[in-house]
Amino acid sequence: MGTNETHNIIKESGGSEIVITKSRFIGYLAPVSTSAEAESIIASIRKKYNDARHNCWAYIVMEENVTIKKCSDDGEPSGTAGRPMLAVLEGAMLVNALCVVTRYFGGVLLGTGGLVRAYTEAASKALESCRLTPIRPGINISIICDYQDEGSVRRLLEAEDFAITGTEYTDKVMLKVLGPEEKAEMLNGRIIDLSGGKASCEMGEKAFY
Repeated sequence: MGTNETHNIIKESGGSEIVITKSRFIGYLAPVSTSAEAESIIASIRKKYNDARHNCWAYIVMEENVTIKKCSDDGEPSGTAGRPMLAVLEGAMLVNALCVVTRYFGGVLLGTGGLVRAYTEAASKALESCRLTPIRPGINISIICDYQDEGSVRRLLEAEDFAITGTEYTDKVMLKVLGPEEKAEMLNGRIIDLSGGKASCEMGEKAFY
């Protein structure tokens, strides 16, 4: 999953519950911003469902433009729970999301194929209960210009889909903006041109927005 791709996030958690051959599967999907937050939620769900046979999980988070993917079968046969759940997240191009599926064993063995289908279905149904919001790769830029050029710079930013995230007024105007990474070089050239070389752009950190 590269940083030049469009991804999806969820802003609110969702859930599901299915029963397959007497086993109860409780799915939970939540937005997370770090792996530490994901691990904390996993621990709280284990505590909540401490009488369950398994609490399997998978998450994908973006930390400092590095994608972290982890999953666990939590005692189920290797590859039958965490990996299928992770595949559901990947298929939806989700980042910053955690999925936990809790299983109460019903006394009937499902087999490896049955487990893969069950955990996939539980994760998929939890996903269906959430609304996906697309995000794309962007970059933070600091623009310093003269007061007389501020209006022209602001109009250019609006036309090129850059959002102004902060403004500072001293002897110059500093605009902090966030917008499409692929337009950064073009924006720099346009601003230098319209200001007659008096304005400057400083590229900052990359970020999804």
